[in-house]
Amino acid sequence: MQKTQFHISRRRRLDRRHISSLAPTPMDGGELCSARCAEQPFDVGFHPNSQIFVAGLITGEVEVWERDAARDAARKLKTVRCHDAACRTLAFVNDGALLLTGSSDRSILATDVATSKPLARLTNAHKAAVNRIISIDANTVASGDDDGVVKVWDTRKQTACGQFAPFVDFVSDMTHVPMGAGAGEQTPGPAAVDPAAPGTSAAGAAAGAAHPGTLVAASGDGTVGHLCLRSFKTLGQSDTLDDELLSVCVMKRGRKVLAGSQTGVLTLFDYGKWEDPSDRFPGHPSSIDALVKVDEDTVLTGSSDGIIRVIGVLPNKMLGVVGEHGDMPVERMALSPDRTALATASHDHTIKLWDVKYLFEEGGAGLRASGDGDDDEGDASLRAELGGAAVDGGDDSDDSDSEGGGGKRKRKKEKKKSKMAGSGEARAAAKKQAAKKFFDGL
Repeated sequence: MQKTQFHISRRRRLDRRHISSLAPTPMDGGELCSARCAEQPFDVGFHPNSQIFVAGLITGEVEVWERDAARDAARKLKTVRCHDAACRTLAFVNDGALLLTGSSDRSILATDVATSKPLARLTNAHKAAVNRIISIDANTVASGDDDGVVKVWDTRKQTACGQFAPFVDFVSDMTHVPMGAGAGEQTPGPAAVDPAAPGTSAAGAAAGAAHPGTLVAASGDGTVGHLCLRSFKTLGQSDTLDDELLSVCVMKRGRKVLAGSQTGVLTLFDYGKWEDPSDRFPGHPSSIDALVKVDEDTVLTGSSDGIIRVIGVLPNKMLGVVGEHGDMPVERMALSPDRTALATASHDHTIKLWDVKYLFEEGGAGLRASGDGDDDEGDASLRAELGGAAVDGGDDSDDSDSEGGGGKRKRKKEKKKSKMAGSGEARAAAKKQAAKKFFDGL
């Protein structure tokens, strides 16, 4: 009964028919191994210093797995009973010494990773089901619930340092933005403050006299919120979209916030200017439930159609596919600490690990997406590799990301013009046909 209630209230998709899309050819890499869970996993996470990964299950249990990279296999080490209801979220903290889990039973549990023994349990951490937990620093975490409340916790004192209530529906996702890393600032990392100064939170003081930065959170009410971790005030919030927002990440060196929606639209906001979106990128035939940032210009999307896609942002392009879980939804994704493997948790009861190291290599898909945006020959080659399914969203790019580079791009294109004479019409026709095939498949 609990399973049905959870999915209907949070995703409203159990009785939805998944729309099949025209999927591009999978990129380099492929599936490394698969872990068959006893029940449906809701979240997955990698230990920061080992080959261990964990899965939070609908039963409230956490499965602990070890990746055997030499044999491309995964071995279950143990199953730990953590909660009486679904384990919806988890996060390693304190350099991997502790595993924090949040549940629909409203509790948050800290488990010793070495012994698998519970160290602390906050039975009524929230008044509603806990959907998301993220680590802010060694001693500070944030959690979000079904009522739209975000709490910040001091893990040493096991108490809440502050609370936000900007949303009227569930908190779907959150990301931490360190002081100086947002709004295009080029000096990432925290700025020193006096921990005894008025308005400084316990969390800020605990972080080594450093400003703890901000949170960017997405909600099922269709808004994105910008939350200050020192004053515990909402710095900004977007206008309400007619769409649930299910995932969020910060892109473009802190200048853009990307949110995935229930209807399969990627929405871009200017960091610090939250009213209206600056750009929208349709194309996913189903909801975008998970986002993993590859670089400042490239993101991985996990969708309820089961496909894990590589997406270039500004210019907006579908670059390819990492893999898929049949037609079963991808609930969460996590990148390994060494950035060689992507873990995906799906409703097919599996955690799959994918080889993604090519995305981080020089000349990889991520770098091809984030280049000048002017290599027409490279784009044509990439479209051929992907079976003609890459979609050029250059017309959707906003002006702020084009200023200053237009002249350079124009000159480069003009230099290539003579080389590409006679093939321009063919490329244009191929591009038009590729776009038609893609959208016909939605």
